[in-house]
Amino acid sequence: MTKPGNEELQPPPLRNVRSLTGLRFLMSMTVFISHLAVLMPVPHVNDVLGLAGSGGTFFLVLSGFALTWSFRGNDRLGWFLGRRMARIWPTLVIALALPLGFALADPATDAAHMIGAAVAALFFVQAWIPPVVLESTNPVTWMLSCVVFFYAIFLWVGRFALRRTPRQLLWLAGLTLVYGWVIRIALWAAYPPGEPLALEDASGLTFGIYSPLGRIHEFLCGVWMAAAMRRGLKFRFSVGQVYAAMAVVLGVMLAMSGTSVRSEVPHDPLDLVMAPMYALLLAAYTQREVDGHGSLFSRPALVALGKTSMGVYLFHFTVLFTVAAMVYPDKEMVDFFLDPVTPVNAHWLWGAVSLAVSLLVGWLVHRFYEDPIERRLRAWLATRAEKRRSAEVPAEKGELVS
Repeated sequence: MTKPGNEELQPPPLRNVRSLTGLRFLMSMTVFISHLAVLMPVPHVNDVLGLAGSGGTFFLVLSGFALTWSFRGNDRLGWFLGRRMARIWPTLVIALALPLGFALADPATDAAHMIGAAVAALFFVQAWIPPVVLESTNPVTWMLSCVVFFYAIFLWVGRFALRRTPRQLLWLAGLTLVYGWVIRIALWAAYPPGEPLALEDASGLTFGIYSPLGRIHEFLCGVWMAAAMRRGLKFRFSVGQVYAAMAVVLGVMLAMSGTSVRSEVPHDPLDLVMAPMYALLLAAYTQREVDGHGSLFSRPALVALGKTSMGVYLFHFTVLFTVAAMVYPDKEMVDFFLDPVTPVNAHWLWGAVSLAVSLLVGWLVHRFYEDPIERRLRAWLATRAEKRRSAEVPAEKGELVS
């Protein structure tokens, strides 16, 4: 008899949930909007745009959910990581090289620091080093440091999750959220919101907010939810009901926008509040497709846009900052965060231009660079994996292998 928790991993009821790909485009748009609200704020609605500031949380929850939903259980770490590096790393190289070239062209740039930060990002350790987390030539690359760490531990986490019952997984989800809140409350105690804070004194805060240890609860929210559905949980709330709940939550957060806990970006609890909401949203879209229904984000156009999301995500900040620096040539990058510019209507136009360029760059990178290289790298990895399996079969039978 098989012991409880040791049964074989069951395949998902629907292998390919197209809405999960389409939702990647929504994720990239929330990140774009949140950075637009910082670099080129607009009058009257900038607080509303700022509610999109949890786009990074969406990215991590979606990563955990999608990986767990499609997990086969028989992956090896090298093959698993190799497939993901084939998608991420080539695009990351040019996403770092382009702004690094711009930075080094400025004689006032600390070249050694910028190159060091770029190298840290290139090898996915940026988020572990507080001084360079947000000072890289492309600040958004910190997220990939977290993602790659989560990939490295996922085979263990995924197998563990898919051998738990739905009830156990819901308890794990609750404990995971408690972990996130404990970290945030500890940071509030160490760095009281509203008090002046110098960047050089904020290494603990930066690590607590941006490191993999400070964000793992978001990734795990996605893992536990997808695993619960694969283990038989039927999600009974519709997409519309989840959006309505999200609207209420965001309305409360908007009402709190003037409070100290929301006035300083690193302390903003928006990510903690939205992580479970995003997990519920992904569950609702997935259940809808499992039940045989499509959605807006499963339509071909949105799926195609979702496939460009990596390029849009990695290049949008470079585009936005380039435009913002042209509009405000006297400002350094950090100035936009510490000394915000005044919202003006002209930023609508510059934001639209930046969005159009970001989407174009994302599509070009995906179509002519990211996708072709990923296909070649995955084919090469598959060939190597097949040769390794062929060599192992006779070895298992006691035959000699040269």
